[in-house]
Amino acid sequence: MVMSAMVATLAAVPVLMCWSPAGPHGVVPALVASAASLLCLTAALMWLRRWPTRGQSRALALIAAVCVAAAALSCPDPKRGLLYCAVFAAITGLVAFTHTAAFLVLISAIAALSVTGCATRIALDGDPAAALADLFLVLAGILAVPAVGQVLIQMLGTTAVQSDIDPLTGLPNRRGFHRASYGLVARAQGPVGVIVADLDSFKHINDTRGHAAGDQLLATIGRMLRRLNDQDIITARFGGEEFVLAGALGDDELIAHAEWVRRQIAGLPDGVTISVGSAVASVSGIDDQGIRPCIDRLIEAADTAMYQAKKAGGNRSCHAGDVGEPR
Repeated sequence: MVMSAMVATLAAVPVLMCWSPAGPHGVVPALVASAASLLCLTAALMWLRRWPTRGQSRALALIAAVCVAAAALSCPDPKRGLLYCAVFAAITGLVAFTHTAAFLVLISAIAALSVTGCATRIALDGDPAAALADLFLVLAGILAVPAVGQVLIQMLGTTAVQSDIDPLTGLPNRRGFHRASYGLVARAQGPVGVIVADLDSFKHINDTRGHAAGDQLLATIGRMLRRLNDQDIITARFGGEEFVLAGALGDDELIAHAEWVRRQIAGLPDGVTISVGSAVASVSGIDDQGIRPCIDRLIEAADTAMYQAKKAGGNRSCHAGDVGEPR
C-alpha cells in the first residue's frame, strides 16, 4: 500500500509540470507526460492488487529510471533537472532491497549519468563549483543508501540461508523446505509430487549403538539424498528421522523415486530400513494464496501413506495417488 501510494503520487508530477511555466510545452511533451502518468497509475494499481513478479518489478524499475533520466536531462533548467533526479533515490532503494547487485549497478549507472549530465549543464552555465557540489550531494543521496541496503540484504540473506539448513545432514530443514517448495509449485506447469520417508526402528539404533551412531547414519542419508539435487528434487530433513522430498514429478516418476530412496536406505551397512509414502497433485494455474495449502495437503497425504507402509511392516512404499486440488 505504501508503494502504491508513493507511485500514485508521482503520477501527478508530469501533468503538473506541463502546467508550469518552467516545464516543457508542446504536443509531444504533453503526450510523453500523459504516458508517464498513465504508467505510474498502472504501477500503483499493480502494487495495490499484489506485489509484482520479479520480471514486472525489473521492467517497472528500468522504465521508471529511463523516464526520470529523460525528464531530468530534457528539463530547460538543469537545477530543476537535478531535483527530478531525487526520484532515483526511491528507485535505487527499491531495487537494492528486491533485486540483484548487478541490476542495482545498471539502475545506479542511469542515475549517475543523469545527475552528471545536469551538473555538467550547470557548470557550462558558469558555476562549476556549485555544479560539483550539487553533483556530490545528489549522488550521495541516490547511491550511498541503496549501496548500504544491498550490503545489508546480502548479509541477511546469508543468515537466512544458514537458518534454513539442518546442520547435521546439510539438507534444508522444515523452514527451508517450505521456502524452496513454494518456488517449485509457483514454477510448475503440471503435477508436483511429495515423498515422506521415516526410518524404521531408529530409536533402537540410538539405544543399542549410541546417539553418535544415529547421527552418523542421518548424516550418511543426508549425503545420499543430496544426489537428487541434480535432478531438481528438493530434499529436506523435517526433524528426527523424517525426510521429505518434493519435485515436479508425475505418479510414475514419483513412485520410482520413492522406491529408489527405499532401496538406497535398505542397502546401507547399518541394517536400517525406511517406510516411504508419496502423493501427487496438479498445480497448474494455482494462485499465490493456494501454494502453501497445496504443499501442506501433499505432505499430509504422503505422511498418511508413509504410516500405512510402516503399519504394514516397514521397508516398503505406499502411494496415495492424486490428492486433487487443495480446498
